[in-house]
Amino acid sequence: MLVDELVKKVSEISKDTQYWFVRTNDGEYFQYFVDGNYIGIGWNPITMEDLQTKSEFEVKAKIAIIENVNTGTTEGKRKVSDVYNKIVRFKDLRKGDIVIIPSRGSSRFAFGEVADAYVYIENNDKDCPFYKRRKINWITVENTHRLDPMFYQVKNSRHTISNVDAYANYIDNVIRYLYIKDDNAHFILDFLSHDGVNIDSLIDLLTGIKDLMSELNVKFQLGEDIGQSEIRLNLQSPGSVEIKLPSGKTLILLAATLAISACGADEVNIEDKAELEVLVQENPDSLQKIHNAFDSMQADHTKINSF
Repeated sequence: MLVDELVKKVSEISKDTQYWFVRTNDGEYFQYFVDGNYIGIGWNPITMEDLQTKSEFEVKAKIAIIENVNTGTTEGKRKVSDVYNKIVRFKDLRKGDIVIIPSRGSSRFAFGEVADAYVYIENNDKDCPFYKRRKINWITVENTHRLDPMFYQVKNSRHTISNVDAYANYIDNVIRYLYIKDDNAHFILDFLSHDGVNIDSLIDLLTGIKDLMSELNVKFQLGEDIGQSEIRLNLQSPGSVEIKLPSGKTLILLAATLAISACGADEVNIEDKAELEVLVQENPDSLQKIHNAFDSMQADHTKINSF
């Protein structure tokens, strides 16, 4: 069935996924991390064997020697605990977690997924001195000025590695334009215009999408409550529109329909698309509204067409 085929093509993000911001020594190692598909952390004398076989007290004592701090003081204890927690946090990253790293000056962010469940050691690399590493599958590198302003708060963390779960939704919307999470479908439309958003274009976009979703819901007998759809607008320039719908089969069909109407059925990787082609032909007004708005707001067609 067409709907089942489309749902299987959509990425699902686990609700247990955690999100991490990892420093790159003021951007010095950013490109090495990206090109080498890894992230790394310092304190090389603290080995994986130390972490696996020694007590927390013993590892902290070794850190105190390496850092040359006096653990008899409050400040010394805090510094040792900070280093210990960073190393353990790095070790405990889970496969599937998402990491973000900043370039020099945080002008760019790289977003990637932890590729496996363990630390590996590389001690023969002239470019980056960090022995302890994690394999990363990089998803995208984005210019910071194109991201939601919330990311300026993400980069304010000065820790080597810090949890940024509070920004999960914003991060998800960067790494996926169409995804399922917590039994909700999310569809992200990015707009590249640096000018203000024309109100008529925005209204046409939203009404066109609502009308087309209603038609899809009826035609495919999905029984979804389109009125439960939520819209989140980031009307910065550039900006985005996020559409969210419980279950969301209608929203997934919408994404596929927009792809077919934008670039033609032959360019879309869907086996059973005859019904969608008919629907495109039957709804010229709604689709024209949407595509006119896309043109006015300079929609990022690379994502829309990539279904």
